[in-house]
Amino acid sequence: MVGAWRRALLQGRHYRGVITGASLQGHYRRGMTTDQITDSKAGDIAADRPRAEQRLMNKAVHYLGRYTSSRQRLREVLQRFARRKLEHFEPAEISRAIDAVIADCVRLGYVDDAAFAMTRARSKRRGGRSALAIRRSLAEHQIDDTLVDAALVAADETLADGELAAALRHAARRRIGPYARVKPDDSTHQRHLASLARAGFSFDIARQVMGCENADAADALAESLRDEMQ
Repeated sequence: MVGAWRRALLQGRHYRGVITGASLQGHYRRGMTTDQITDSKAGDIAADRPRAEQRLMNKAVHYLGRYTSSRQRLREVLQRFARRKLEHFEPAEISRAIDAVIADCVRLGYVDDAAFAMTRARSKRRGGRSALAIRRSLAEHQIDDTLVDAALVAADETLADGELAAALRHAARRRIGPYARVKPDDSTHQRHLASLARAGFSFDIARQVMGCENADAADALAESLRDEMQ
């Protein structure tokens, strides 16, 4: 879903009836509101947006054509842009304009915190990140806890234990525990346990990873987590 509308945005095409990309940016340059853009086939033309809001929308369209974004990240991008380019406008006007632009982007489907959280959670799980680390990352975007919960469930839907699978990936990437080049002695074993703990994994999960005899055993455990869900 996210990839499809981003491609449409980049290519200046329509996506599910919404004008995107270069076409959208062109409409904003002509001063059309978002509601009027979606009704543009009927030829509805409106008064210009306030200048600050129009420039912020152009910035938002340009940014969202290149990156997926949460509402909070887009707000930060627009605030930085306003500080650099719109310093002659009143702060209250800028604040209202940013709120309006973000609301329009959400309504048009360009910003979707649920989709953003799901994409980020899946990506980080593939990279061996713990649920705690993912929650901390999404908290920076002020994503609602219910959306984070749903994203983690979706990220782990093909696994019997997504947290253990992620911990095994973390160990493989860091070459620790069963993936170490040399079998760890007691001191190294403790350091590897600490690495898993710092990454946000529980002691029980860390113990299961470190209990694997070697890389083959760890790979077999990881494979079994997928097989159990088939």
